[in-house]
Amino acid sequence: MINKKQRLSVGFIFIFFISSLLFIPSNVQACSCVKPGTVEESKIKSDAVFEGTATSVKTSSQSLFRSSERAVKASFQVNEVWKGHVAPTLEVKTAESEDSCGYTFKEGERYLVYAKTTGKSLQALCSATLLHSEANEHIKLLGIGSLPPQPEIPLQKTESSLTQGWYIGLGGIAVVSLISVFYRQRKRSKSRT
Repeated sequence: MINKKQRLSVGFIFIFFISSLLFIPSNVQACSCVKPGTVEESKIKSDAVFEGTATSVKTSSQSLFRSSERAVKASFQVNEVWKGHVAPTLEVKTAESEDSCGYTFKEGERYLVYAKTTGKSLQALCSATLLHSEANEHIKLLGIGSLPPQPEIPLQKTESSLTQGWYIGLGGIAVVSLISVFYRQRKRSKSRT
């Protein structure tokens, strides 16, 4: 037989259990990242820091760090560089969702990207990456960046430039010939007098 004390104990446990259900977080994440810290700390922890426009965002069949989440490859047209050997165009890998510490890049948007090198690729996981429109303070603290190295465009000689070269060469020969003829005639006329 249950006495009054036991009923009260069971009642308190039941009330405590029901009230604890009210405090369950509605948004649970499978990944937890340490807050990025200051701009300087984020820059130090990153292998590459750049500002660029996402030109393509595609889901990959690969996964990152044995996660069930698929990787996403975001291609960027780089506008400014603060750290790292960054090409004018490059790819950054991230997890498909923020729940797996990834960053959700959108095609056509500009970003300030903090990335780490893993193997031969850059990854943006648990980084301080921001939309460009939200990165004013970061950009101000980073200071003036540099332009990414531009690929050299080989000069191609076209048919018109070759033709133009012939005309210039022939014109030069004609001018030299005319000066020579003029000089000889003048010399002859002086020798007659």
